[in-house]
Amino acid sequence: MMLAGSLQPVAKVLKSNGSDGTLVLGIHSLEVQDFLSLTLQEKVPVFLYFEGLPVPFFIEEAVQRGNSKLLVRMTGIRSGRDADEVTGALVYMDPAQFEEEADGEDLSQLVGWTLCNRGVPVGIIRSYEDIPGNPCLELEGGALIPLHEDFVLSVDGDKQCLDMDLPDGLIEI
Repeated sequence: MMLAGSLQPVAKVLKSNGSDGTLVLGIHSLEVQDFLSLTLQEKVPVFLYFEGLPVPFFIEEAVQRGNSKLLVRMTGIRSGRDADEVTGALVYMDPAQFEEEADGEDLSQLVGWTLCNRGVPVGIIRSYEDIPGNPCLELEGGALIPLHEDFVLSVDGDKQCLDMDLPDGLIEI
């Protein structure tokens, strides 16, 4: 369970934009792309404080404006009146969510590399699927290979080859 005191500010509601509840956020503690990845793709909530308590909101839509600003639509904020109520508020996130994102390697750089199983080429990596608790590499042809550190034998950046020791039968699935 997350404690209210453990939340960290990552943005501020600068103003409303229009009468439909759209907000202008100024992002200050994260890269804008990291914020978008967490809130839109991974559906990590943001929090606004009401009467001293953190209330979760989800970002439904976002458009980047400049280097550190976003136009966003949040769940539950549907009018200019709602937007005015939160203008000036700090936007918080659970730091465990964004510290994990910042500390992690960008595994999408493996796209286009050759995946080998004990030195034998298996296929070309088409995408990296960041499935929570089970990150996978998708090969051309659609096969999903779990990317677990215990399976990795070597990573050769010069040859763009990822060699793994995959469990028997996994490739045939």
